[in-house]
Amino acid sequence: MSQIFISHSQKDQALKDFIANAFAITKVKAIFEEYEKIINGTVTADKIAEDIGNSQAVFVLLSDNIQNIPHTRDWVVWETGIAKNKDIWVFEPFLQSGLISVVTPYLKHYVLYNTNDSWLNYIRKIIESYDDSHVLPTILAAGSVGAILAEKNKAEAAFLGALAGVFLSDKSGDRPSGNPIMCTNCSSSYSIHLPTSVGTFRCPICNSALKLNT
Repeated sequence: MSQIFISHSQKDQALKDFIANAFAITKVKAIFEEYEKIINGTVTADKIAEDIGNSQAVFVLLSDNIQNIPHTRDWVVWETGIAKNKDIWVFEPFLQSGLISVVTPYLKHYVLYNTNDSWLNYIRKIIESYDDSHVLPTILAAGSVGAILAEKNKAEAAFLGALAGVFLSDKSGDRPSGNPIMCTNCSSSYSIHLPTSVGTFRCPICNSALKLNT
């Protein structure tokens, strides 16, 4: 079962519940680890790094709580550093625009969202694109093809089986791609996902103000 690591503040229960609801009817597991668990000895930094390593992506739920609580902010920045080779999605509530200046150097997607049904469905589509539950049946089916052809040409059978596994198991094409941009200040490239009426936003890497060209 695929999983996504959620970097967040324990104080953001409403945002956590909203994201958890997006996971609710998917086959992707949400991994929530919190700084407070480290304080009470429930979890260690090594466990968090392991959870990130086993995840297909990392969601960073930025908020004014992360902005204003230094130890939480430090841990979120550390988690994104550990996840630098993963797909990092930074989610920032539209209603908190202008209140957050946390930078995330390694992100691939920046999502300025509202907590409504439209965005719930949009985020769920992102989550579902990491679902790997169909991979095993695909591999088994490819193996059957290989078995049928085995006596004729084992090399050809192995190649076809592997090829089927690669192409039939790839769901990334269903993933919302957003709008690719390059920051005019820091020259960083990533994709943005904004509400329809929003034309200005901050660069989540250098925190400069940017305007979307239409």
